[in-house]
Amino acid sequence: MTKLFIKNNPDVLFTRADKGNTVVALNKHDYVQKMEKLLSDNNTYNIQKRNPVNNIISDIKTLLKRWKQHDIISRSSYSRLNTLNPVLPRAYGLPKIHKPGYPLRIIVSSTGSPLHNLAAFLHDIIHKSLPESDSFVKNSFQLTSRLSSLSIPEESILMSLDVVSLFTNTPVELVIRSLERRWTNIETNTSLSKTEFIKAVNLVLNSTFFSFDNVVYKQTFGVPMGSPLSPIVADLVLQDLETHSFNLLPFKPDFYFRYVDDVVLSTTRSRMDAIVNIFNAYHPRLKFTVEVGGEQINFLDTTLIKNRNTILHDWYHKPTFSGRYLNYFSCHPHNQKISIITSLVDKVVSLSHPMFHQKNFDMIINILLTNGYPIEIIFDNIKKRLHKKFFNDKPDDNGTEYNNEKVYFTVPYVEGISHKFKYIFKDDPMISMAYTGLNRLSRFIRAQKDILPQESRSNVVYRINCNDCEASYVGQTGRLLKTRINEHRNHINRNTTQTSVITEHRISLSHDFDWNGVEILDEETILNNRLISEMIFIGRQKQSLNLQTDTDLLDPLYMTLFTEK
Repeated sequence: MTKLFIKNNPDVLFTRADKGNTVVALNKHDYVQKMEKLLSDNNTYNIQKRNPVNNIISDIKTLLKRWKQHDIISRSSYSRLNTLNPVLPRAYGLPKIHKPGYPLRIIVSSTGSPLHNLAAFLHDIIHKSLPESDSFVKNSFQLTSRLSSLSIPEESILMSLDVVSLFTNTPVELVIRSLERRWTNIETNTSLSKTEFIKAVNLVLNSTFFSFDNVVYKQTFGVPMGSPLSPIVADLVLQDLETHSFNLLPFKPDFYFRYVDDVVLSTTRSRMDAIVNIFNAYHPRLKFTVEVGGEQINFLDTTLIKNRNTILHDWYHKPTFSGRYLNYFSCHPHNQKISIITSLVDKVVSLSHPMFHQKNFDMIINILLTNGYPIEIIFDNIKKRLHKKFFNDKPDDNGTEYNNEKVYFTVPYVEGISHKFKYIFKDDPMISMAYTGLNRLSRFIRAQKDILPQESRSNVVYRINCNDCEASYVGQTGRLLKTRINEHRNHINRNTTQTSVITEHRISLSHDFDWNGVEILDEETILNNRLISEMIFIGRQKQSLNLQTDTDLLDPLYMTLFTEK
C-alpha cells in the first residue's frame, strides 16, 4: 500500500523531522521552494556555473601521489583515500516542525564524495591526538553525573548560549591556527609533516561545494557542512574561544558545560552580559544567542532546576517528542524490544532526580502501552532492570573484557528461524549475533538528496542485455558503473590477451548490447555481500553469458531457490 501510494503521488515527499522520531509529509514543490530560498542567501552560498568535481579529484590525486612517492602513506592507505567518484556532496532539508511555518534545516551529505575519506582520515588523527576539553559533555548522562556533586551560590542563575550556524561561521584561518598550536600533540600520531598535514586540511576545508536539485553551490564562508573533519576542527576553535574569553574575564562561571555548539552555565545576573559580550567579541562571524533560564533551564534531554545551592535534574522532552518507539508487534527480535524498556528505565533513573521518578515511570509505562507492549512484560522488565542497577554488583556489560573486540555475525531477522544461529556461536565470547530487518521504513522515508544518475552510482550489481537476442551478462563493481561499462564496451578495441564473454558474443554473432539500458539489480557496499548478490542474479538469467565458474562459490542448494522458473 505504501509503495502504491508513493507511486501514485509523486508530488508528496516523506522524510523525518529535524528533531524527534517523527515522519513528515511534504509537498515537493513547497520543499524545493523553501530550500532554494535558504540557498539564495548570498552571504553564505553562491551558485557555481561549472561543476568543480574534476578539479577536486585532480587536487587530491596530486596530494596522495606525493604522499605515496615519499612513503608517507602505505599503498593500502593510498587506495582507501583515493576516492575518485565524481559526485559532489548533496544537500537536503529537514523540517523543523516545532517552529512556525516549518522551516528547513540544510543538511549536506558528503558520503561517497571525493574528499570524504581524506576528511575522515584527518579527523581520526586529530581525535587520537587531542584530549577532550574540560567543558565537554558527550551526552545528558555525563552532564547529570558531573552536576550531581556541584554546589553553586544561591544568587546565581542558569543560562544557555548557542552558537549561530557554527559550521558556516567558523573561520578557516582560526582552524589552522588551532591546529598549529596543537601540532606537538598531533605529530605523535601521524607520519605527515606539519606542512603536508595543513595542506590536506586546507584542501578539505576550502572545498565547500555541494549540489541541490542539480544546481551546484559553494558555501562562501566557514568549514564545509557534512564533512567528517568539520565537527572536530570547529570544536577546537570553540575551545580556543573559551580559553581566550575566560582569561579576559575577572571571574569564572559556577559551572560551564558545552555539547557541540550548545552551552549551559551558571553565574550571577550581574555577570551575564560580560560573559556574552566577551564571547561575541572573539570574531565577527562567531556569535552566540542567549537564553536566561533563571531558576531552571532545558538543556539536551534534561531540565536543570536550581534548588538553593544544588542542581536537580529531570528528564526533558522537546516539543517534537512523538513517544514513538519500536512497536511490540513489529517483526524484530524479542531482545531488541526488551532493550527499549531497559533504555527507558535507565533514562528515568539517570536523567531525573528521585523526586521525579514516579511521574517519569508513569510516563514510560504509558508510552510502552501505546507502542503495544503487554503490561506484564513492562512491569517484569522494569523490575529486572532496577534490580540489576541497584542490587547487582556486576557491570552492565556483564564484566566481559571482550566488549570492545567482539565480532558481530549479522543475519536478516525471520521470526522462528534467525535466533537459532546464536547456538552456533554460544561458546565463543568473541562473536555475538546481530539482526537486520527485512522491511524498513527507510525505504520510503528518506533524506531527499538529489538522485544520482545511474552511471554515477557505485557498489552495484548490474545486467547488460543483448540487443539482438535474450542473452545477458551480470557483473558487479565497487567503482562507478560508467567506468565499468566503458571497459566492457571498449574491450573489443583493445589489443589484449584477456578474454571477455561479451566481446566473444559480439564478434561471433555480430550482436551488440544495450549500453544505454544497463540495469542496476542491487546496491551493496560490502564486497562479499555484493558477490553473493551477483551470483544469485547470474543464476536467475534466462540465457546467461557468464562463465560457469562465476557461481562456483554459491551452494547449488541456494541456486535452486533463486533460479527463476
